[in-house]
Amino acid sequence: MMATREQIDSARRRIEQLRDEHGDEVRALIRLIDYGAMKGPSADELRADLHGYDHFFQCVFACIITSLEGMRPDDRDGTS
Repeated sequence: MMATREQIDSARRRIEQLRDEHGDEVRALIRLIDYGAMKGPSADELRADLHGYDHFFQCVFACIITSLEGMRPDDRDGTS
């Protein structure tokens, strides 16, 4: 059974929501470090790791959305 356009659109909205929530949380952690919650080489390393982590997951979310855009919906109306 293939997904309907509604299901594909719903999945896309949820992925976009997760992407935005993820980005907000990671940027909040980076701001905490920037505002002095943690200092020194460990803070610098964590900040760099968080930027890398954020970039990786943004790429993953972009790939998922691209895959969803390539899906062809089931045009059948559910009656057979």
